Amino acid sequence: MNNVFRILTTVLIISLTIIMFACKSGNNSEREKKEMIEKSKMELINTDTEFYNISQQTGTGQAFIDFADDDAVMLRQDNHPAIGKQNIRKLFKGKENKVSPLKWKPVKADVSEDGTMGFTYGNWEYAVKDENDKIATTYGNYVTVWKKQPDGNWKYVLDGGNTTLPPLDK
Repeated sequence: MNNVFRILTTVLIISLTIIMFACKSGNNSEREKKEMIEKSKMELINTDTEFYNISQQTGTGQAFIDFADDDAVMLRQDNHPAIGKQNIRKLFKGKENKVSPLKWKPVKADVSEDGTMGFTYGNWEYAVKDENDKIATTYGNYVTVWKKQPDGNWKYVLDGGNTTLPPLDK
């Protein structure tokens, strides 16, 4: 009987040790997953900000081409979508290097649990001179869906927005 008790005690101790390590490992995995998601969110905010900065340096059209996935879709107000990078390239043909008065800034990002897809959304404004030489500004919101590429960079797969009323602080 004493041997049975020792064997059961040993099995119980081994089982508890395995369970304890599994729980600890699970907590680490859960923590690592949350850290990966937070890191990916920051990568997306940084990518969206870099996208805007490059649009101001090298041209809005070129930035929209360079940051597009091959299968990207651009939803355009009062027009048909531009589907695929080739059509996005055609959309900006001849004005790739023109810096547009379009300004945008991301507000938030989120990513999938596996860190391969995500989105950013934010605010934009477009200020141009009207026929009376006065600045006319249009405001809006945008959403961009991003896909992580095999090289670790993010490319957008869907980009679109809408016009809004001016911000309350304007």
